[in-house]
Amino acid sequence: RERNIGERNILSTMQKITLLLVGRPKTPWIVEGMDQFSKRLRFSVDLRFVEVAPSKSPDAEKQREEESQKILDHLEKLQGQKILLDELGTSVTSKTFSSLLTKAKDAGDTCVFVLGGSFGVTDAVRTAVNKSIRLSDMTFPHELCALIFLEQLYRASEIEKGSGYHH
Repeated sequence: RERNIGERNILSTMQKITLLLVGRPKTPWIVEGMDQFSKRLRFSVDLRFVEVAPSKSPDAEKQREEESQKILDHLEKLQGQKILLDELGTSVTSKTFSSLLTKAKDAGDTCVFVLGGSFGVTDAVRTAVNKSIRLSDMTFPHELCALIFLEQLYRASEIEKGSGYHH
């Protein structure tokens, strides 16, 4: 499922970013936080969410495999730089993340960020992306990672603007 957040008449000048994630966050305060950051981003980012149905398997490895295959199927259809949000990824600061996005925007590149399910992704997904970054050295629930990503995306856009949101 794909949904668009933003104003249609100004999208052509905005950076296109897709968050490909497993499942739809359901925890009310996380959904509210995601909505808040999505609204804040609507004038600077053409933000799309592509949701992959979570596996119903009770087995963790089977879940990882099924969800990873669905992610790979979507990645084949999506254009742009593919960046995995993964605990094994490279650690980046907020300023480095902002710089990464600015370079992609200046090059006219779409960015596709991938957030796997609760049990992560297979090596096939790690191989299919251009780079891999981690949101923290700590482990967070899957839904919270989506919210943290949106906050960092907003922070990155504010760093680029020099707004003072990031001290």
